[in-house]
Amino acid sequence: MSKKKAHGERNKTLSHELLEGKKYYDWVITTAFYSAIHFVEDKILPCEISSRICNNISEVKAAYKMNGRHSSRERLVFDHFPIGIAVKYKWLDDKSRYSRYTTFKVTPTEADKAQQYLLEIHEACYDK
Repeated sequence: MSKKKAHGERNKTLSHELLEGKKYYDWVITTAFYSAIHFVEDKILPCEISSRICNNISEVKAAYKMNGRHSSRERLVFDHFPIGIAVKYKWLDDKSRYSRYTTFKVTPTEADKAQQYLLEIHEACYDK
């Protein structure tokens, strides 16, 4: 198992355990998002962007000529996954930022949705 996949699996397990504990729903979403980061990078990288081989997100950022790693990764996801998966990844990203920086008050329904989206992203990365 790759290092990225192992890290993603660890975060996925924690996210699930937090959901089962019916507590810290903000962290259910945040750990789901960080799990998704590892899974999509494991699936996509290395890749070629503009005739340049990119082995990590810093190289992707440089190849896309973008400022942030998160925005570069989001573009990478939209470029390499079906739109339905990319939109779910973006939802996790947006919702994790919201729960970290705006309010930690997240509903159980939103946490369930995060888990479902993470499972779909995992399947897109490993079950095909």
